[in-house]
Amino acid sequence: MSSKKGPFAILLLLLWMCDLFAGQNGPPEPDKYPYRVSSLNSNKMQIINTGIAALYARIDLIRRATTTLELETFIFNYDSAGRIIVQELIEAAKRGVAVRVLIDKSLAVFKLNEYYATVLAEHKIEMRYYNPAALVEISSVQFRNHRKLLVRDGVEAITGGRNIADEYFDLSKTFNFLDRDVWVEGELVKAMRDGFELYWASDIVQTPAMVKMPTRRVTKRGEFVYGPEDEEAHKAQMKTYNRKMTEARALVELTREDERNLEFALSYGAQALQTTKKYDCPEASFATDREGASLIQRIFSKNYNQNYRLLRKEIAEWLGKIDDEVIFDSPYFLENSRSRKIMQQLLDGGVKITILTNSINSTDALYVATVFDDTVKLYTPYDAFNAYIYKGTFSNEADLVSNEVRNAVWGTHSKTILFNDNSFMIGTFNIDNRSNFYNTEMAIFCSGSPELANDVYRNIKVRMKNSYHLGADGKPDDGTKLLDGASMKKKLLFYMLKIPATIFQFLM
Repeated sequence: MSSKKGPFAILLLLLWMCDLFAGQNGPPEPDKYPYRVSSLNSNKMQIINTGIAALYARIDLIRRATTTLELETFIFNYDSAGRIIVQELIEAAKRGVAVRVLIDKSLAVFKLNEYYATVLAEHKIEMRYYNPAALVEISSVQFRNHRKLLVRDGVEAITGGRNIADEYFDLSKTFNFLDRDVWVEGELVKAMRDGFELYWASDIVQTPAMVKMPTRRVTKRGEFVYGPEDEEAHKAQMKTYNRKMTEARALVELTREDERNLEFALSYGAQALQTTKKYDCPEASFATDREGASLIQRIFSKNYNQNYRLLRKEIAEWLGKIDDEVIFDSPYFLENSRSRKIMQQLLDGGVKITILTNSINSTDALYVATVFDDTVKLYTPYDAFNAYIYKGTFSNEADLVSNEVRNAVWGTHSKTILFNDNSFMIGTFNIDNRSNFYNTEMAIFCSGSPELANDVYRNIKVRMKNSYHLGADGKPDDGTKLLDGASMKKKLLFYMLKIPATIFQFLM
């Protein structure tokens, strides 16, 4: 038994040592294009708050493409939203648009395997996988690509928290995310697309093999082998092949429900998108982490943080400009020594901190909620600290396709920082250790536009109204108990996960 535990214990020790000494790697090297880019030229932006508006925005962008489309995502599901997006990409490819799709190959969420890649290739859609490391490859399996991006013709783009799945576009009948995107047109889009090119060509990216129909075993003379065992094996292979190809081909065919969802997106989604307007951003920045990181590099690279963790460096610089108030809107709120130091510096400097995150009822990651319950109590005694946890019901910020969707569980998934009344960040970065140390992330920053910042602020306030405010003791100040409304299963898991989640918090 000790021999099995040994390697795992060594891994945990190495990861812990990396966290302990993170940021102590000497002076930073100059940042390189396109990982951190600032622009004082005109960059138009639009805040996209509701899911159905976000789906329409993507459909509209794809339909206007004439030369190229790049789509990058952490999750791509074969559900209604996935089929709608695929259908739009196929139509674009028919028009002669070069379509490329980059998906992270995390085993926990990966869906579109080589069978789907083969079917999409038949429709002239090229797909690649980021980091196909197996679970046993501990050197890189934890380092996922969490970026989300859609670029049209190199001139306009959408990024934010939304993956390609029903729950991100107000379509799921069981669980939905309240999220936020930003549409961008201007100088920054070139950097966003050039960043995609680097990820697309990375050594850690895999081009999936095209699946071929199984054939019978052939002798050296070219004769088919018709033995009973070979025939049975061939029949089994054909059965598996036909089943998986049928499943994959279903991705490119809209169901009746898909057609209803598409019609709703084209009608109401278009209206919902108009609730926010496009404005110029006078001072804009784009930042993304560098592709290709692994545990080996994190341990042995002298300047790992400076060379790979570029987004958090940009965030730190923007936080350094705050002198009054900051709002964090993140589905998770997990700390490490680095983020704890920043929080304490802000509070000691008289900055008012407000956070909006998930409650036990609204979270999709219960193990995170168990740790948050203790973490937040470090700050709730401060008068300048306010925490809101989302209740888990719909915020009524938009119309929905059905009452079944309305009655689903709802959680927040936005990755937003509001620095002041005219500056903000929207991207893929969560307030947790995965975004801090392991996942590659990206974000758009804007300063000097009170109109854009107000579109963010107003939506956050709507969601706060459907949240519990935590008192000085870290509990809802209206007397509601944290576990009220949670199922017995969720309550049991909350207590069962508390100790292991606390121990492994550095991986979460």
